[in-house]
Amino acid sequence: MIIEKYSCFIYGEGGKDRAFLQKLILLDKFLYHAKKWEFQFDNASGNSPKTVLEKCHKTSMPYSYDLVLCFIDIDKLKHDYPKAWEKEKSELERKYSNIHIIWQIENAEDEYKKGLGKISNDCKGKSALNNLAKKEIRKFINSEFWKKILNPILKKEKELDLQRELKS
Repeated sequence: MIIEKYSCFIYGEGGKDRAFLQKLILLDKFLYHAKKWEFQFDNASGNSPKTVLEKCHKTSMPYSYDLVLCFIDIDKLKHDYPKAWEKEKSELERKYSNIHIIWQIENAEDEYKKGLGKISNDCKGKSALNNLAKKEIRKFINSEFWKKILNPILKKEKELDLQRELKS
């Protein structure tokens, strides 16, 4: 009996985020844990969290993905709504409840720094940090960032497995 894989749409804020996410998620060790899943990737090009979520929604809507993960930098939200960013965050989560939003600690680069640990002073600028993160992708195995991605996938997998079981 062949069981159809579940589908997951991964949406990053920009092309460099997308490239990093692809490299991380397509690691053999990640795919081992998510062997029941097929992944599709796309990205916006920066902008506000609301705009990124709107683009994610429009891009994923024509397909019936089992799970949609959208990565959002929280620093832009804090900048745009300095006194009400938490309220705005809650409103976005409510409005886009069909999308699992993964809020990055401030921005993608801060997630990369945390995952990489101590980095040399030579690594200055976003581009250099993105390149280093992709080059040293294995440092992210079992990191907090790794868990932010894998946990919602495994949680959704349990729900979908139960639904399949009940249908059988």
